Amino acid sequence: MTKKDSDRVRTTEQSLQIIDAVQSFNGATLAELVDHFDLARSTIHRHLTTLRHHGYIVKEGEQYHLGLKFYNRGEYARSRKQSYQLAVEAVQDIADTTNEEVDFLVANDGRAITVYESYHPDNTYQDEVLHPTETARHAGTCYHMHCIAGGKALLAELEDDELDRIIDQWGLPKRTENTITSREALFQDLEQIRERGIALSDEEYADGLRAVGRRILSSDGSVLGSLAVSAPKYRMQGEIFTDEVPDLLVTAVDELEEQLATTVIESMG
Repeated sequence: MTKKDSDRVRTTEQSLQIIDAVQSFNGATLAELVDHFDLARSTIHRHLTTLRHHGYIVKEGEQYHLGLKFYNRGEYARSRKQSYQLAVEAVQDIADTTNEEVDFLVANDGRAITVYESYHPDNTYQDEVLHPTETARHAGTCYHMHCIAGGKALLAELEDDELDRIIDQWGLPKRTENTITSREALFQDLEQIRERGIALSDEEYADGLRAVGRRILSSDGSVLGSLAVSAPKYRMQGEIFTDEVPDLLVTAVDELEEQLATTVIESMG
């Protein structure tokens, strides 16, 4: 056992695993959770009772669901940084310019989570998914990073050992025929992203959907997140996909990074 493992609290991890299961099942009964985990019924019930007492779990009939207290915590998490507020302004500006979907994503626990988004009025992809808490494109949605442009832009900023850890944790699940599913192919793609500064996703997340992404650096050089523009393939073709949208993103991110640097200077002054 490593020092990092020894510092973790097992009971807390069990509660978090139960929360994850309740969400992934879209609500679960006590019996379903007992079948899912190698834990005693009484242990799981105590976890659920504690979580209900604090407002993180609610019970509807025989099913347990996530409580809205998570919404309160999530809104605090995404609005606490002024840099996130500047990013949402950039999202809206790009959306107004392109009239396409634009997302601001941040790396979290080996995946990318949407912090802010702006939809094209004709967007239909969110209506074509089966599980709204896992696959719909909205704020708070988590994505495997290897198949979306904004996620690949974030991965390209990582060292190989961290990339290996993420792949070991989440794998490289196949979503379409174009999804990258091997480490070697992903590492080659990330090297190209580093050279160009732009990530492309060509029907890798969903059939008929293309996207362009670029990472955002904070004033200290750390990665704040990424911006991504997504559109149906028939609207994002040729130079629009390979040059126009990438150039627009580079300009937008450069301007945002200047704003971030100015904000830091002003706060120090």
